[in-house]
Amino acid sequence: MKYIIAIGIFQGLLAALLLFRSRIKTNADYLLVSLSTCIALHLSIKFFIYTFVYDPEVLHMMNTFIGFSYLPLLYLFTLKTINKQFIPASKWYVFLPLILGAIGYFATAIILLENSPHAHHFLKKYNSFSGYGITYLNLFFSVLIGYQLKIYKIDAATKKLIVQLVVLFSIMPVIAFVFPVFNWTNFELENEISVVRVMSYLFLILISIRIMLYRNTVLEETKEAVTVKWPSEAILEKDMKSIENEDSRISKDDFKTEIIANKEPETKVPVFEESSSAEAIAEKRREILTQSQMFKILLKLENGMEKERYYTDCDLTLDKLSEITHLNKYHISETLNHFVQKSFYAFVNEYRIQFVKDKLENQLQIAAKISILDLAFEAGFKSKSSFNRYFKEITGATPSEYLKTITTESGYILEMSK
Repeated sequence: MKYIIAIGIFQGLLAALLLFRSRIKTNADYLLVSLSTCIALHLSIKFFIYTFVYDPEVLHMMNTFIGFSYLPLLYLFTLKTINKQFIPASKWYVFLPLILGAIGYFATAIILLENSPHAHHFLKKYNSFSGYGITYLNLFFSVLIGYQLKIYKIDAATKKLIVQLVVLFSIMPVIAFVFPVFNWTNFELENEISVVRVMSYLFLILISIRIMLYRNTVLEETKEAVTVKWPSEAILEKDMKSIENEDSRISKDDFKTEIIANKEPETKVPVFEESSSAEAIAEKRREILTQSQMFKILLKLENGMEKERYYTDCDLTLDKLSEITHLNKYHISETLNHFVQKSFYAFVNEYRIQFVKDKLENQLQIAAKISILDLAFEAGFKSKSSFNRYFKEITGATPSEYLKTITTESGYILEMSK
C-alpha cells in the first residue's frame, strides 16, 4: 500500500512542478498546480498514517479532508479557462466544505490522540459525514462544470481534460458505496476496504498522469514548426469582404494595427454602428484561433525574440514581424491581445527593456563606462523619450534611478556618460 501511495505522491508533485515550471502557461494552469499539489498532500497524509499509526480502524476508516478540494478547484479552472478575466478568489466560498472537513478531521485526530472512549464512535461519524459530503459535493460541482461546458466554448483538449477529471473524481466516492465500507464493525470487510483504498489511490495517480499528459501534449504541439498557412486566413479575408459589402464605413483597415514610422504607437479603436451582422463577424473574429494555435504562435515569437533578437530592429512593425516569422499578422495580433493580453508594442518593448537591464548589469560587473542612451538605441528604441517612458512603465523606475539602485546594491562606483 505504501509503495502505491509513494508513487502517487511523486506523480502529484511532478505534475505540479511541470506545470509551475512550464515556460508557456496560462493563469488557469495555476489551478491545476494547486490540484496536483492537493493530490500530493492527500497522499502524503495517508503515507504518514500508514507509516506511524497502528490503530486498524484509523488505517481503514479515516477519510482525508483534501477530497473536498478537488472538484471546487476543477470548477474554478473551468471558469478561468472560459474567462481569462475571472478572479478565482471571488468564489472563495466553494471551499467552505473543505474548511468544515478540515475542522472535522483535526478534531477527530485530537480525540483519537487523547484516547477518548468515544473516539472511534466520533471517527465513524466523521467518516460518514465526509464520505457522503464528498460524494454530494462532487455531484453538485459536476453538474455546474457540465453546465459551463455546455453553454461556453473552450479549447477541445482542455474540455476533454475537464470531462475526464470530472468522471475520475466522481467515480472515487461511488466506489465506496459499491463496497460496504461504511460497515466499520464488520472487520471481515478489511480486504474489501483495502481494495477500495488502493483503487482510490490509483485513481489519484491516474489523474496526475492525465494532467501531465495534457500539458505535455500542448507543449509538444508548440514545438512543431509553425510554417504552414493558417486555413482561417481565408475565412478572415472572407469576413473582411462581407463587412465591406454590408457597410462601406467598416473597412479592412479597421482591423489593422496602425504602424507609423518614427511615431509613438496609437491605439485605434474601430467604431461600428449598431449592426447585428458586424457584431456577429467581430465575435467570430475573436474565436478564429484555438488556445493550442495561439501557444504555437507565442512560442515562435518568443524564440525569435530571444534567439534572433527581432526587437533590436528599430523599424520593427507588425507587418515586418509577420513577414520574418511567416505568421499571419492578424493571428499574431490576436495571440498577443487575447492570449498574452499585451499589445504588439508592449510585447516588443518588454524585450528591449530587458535587453537594456541585462546590459547594464553586465557592464556593472566589469566596471565599464555606461551610456544608457546608447544601450536604448542598441535595444531598438528610436527616441530617448519613448525609452524613458517604457522603462519606467515596465520597471517602475527611470533608467537613472534603476542604475543608481543596482549600483548601490553592488557597491561599485561607475562612470556614467550622459
